[in-house]
Amino acid sequence: MSTDFIENAFSSRVRIRIIRALIRYREINITRLSRDLGINYKVIEHHIEALKRLGIAEERKFGRIRIVRLVEDDPRVIAIENLFRELEGNPST
Repeated sequence: MSTDFIENAFSSRVRIRIIRALIRYREINITRLSRDLGINYKVIEHHIEALKRLGIAEERKFGRIRIVRLVEDDPRVIAIENLFRELEGNPST
């Protein structure tokens, strides 16, 4: 992972909270993510777009419903998931 990637992926507390939520939920509607985190929809949308530009998040649309998730087979996502699990005391099995 490059330093630029790490800085961009973890550049704000909101982005870190979104990444943690996406690890937990696997995939989620952006509106529900906004409600669950208590963060304005537009702010969530901004950070999701940044994660998509980094190539670690993807979005599917079903009419007006937008579902977001991390790109599961990306080695960077796997490393991030392992990092969070280790830090939270839940090593993967």
